[in-house]
Amino acid sequence: MRTADQIQADATPQRPFSNGTEYDIWADRWCYECTRDNPDTDTFCPILSVALLGNWPKEWTRAQHNWTVGDASGSYEVVDSCTEFEQRPDDDGPDDDSGPQPGPGPFDEEQPGQTDIFTFFAEDAIEHLRPAEVSV
Repeated sequence: MRTADQIQADATPQRPFSNGTEYDIWADRWCYECTRDNPDTDTFCPILSVALLGNWPKEWTRAQHNWTVGDASGSYEVVDSCTEFEQRPDDDGPDDDSGPQPGPGPFDEEQPGQTDIFTFFAEDAIEHLRPAEVSV
C-alpha cells in the first residue's frame, strides 16, 4: 500500500462523489468492509483520506454511467471499484451450529387457554381436501 503522499501525488483533482449519500453507499460496499480501513483496529486507509479531501485516487477505478430522461441523455463517471480492496474477515464468530439453538415455538399444550391452530382447523382442511364424490 502506498503512502497518503504518494496517493495524493497521483490523484486527479476531482471529487469522486457528488454528495455524502453517494459516498456512503459506495463505502458501505468497499471501505466499510476492507481491512485497510478498520476503526476497531485504528487502521485508516490513506486512499480514503485522499478522496475525502476532494481528489480521485488512481486506486479507484472509473466506470461510465449513462442516463436518459425523456429526450435528454448523457453520461458521467462514477467510482467503480478499489484496486487495493481486501475483504475484512467475518468477526461474528464461527459459522457452525455450535451455539445455542432456539427452543420450541410459543405453543405449549400444558398451558390452559392455548390452541394449536393446526389441530383446530385440521378436520376442516381435511374435509376440503377429500375428492369430491362423482355422481353418474
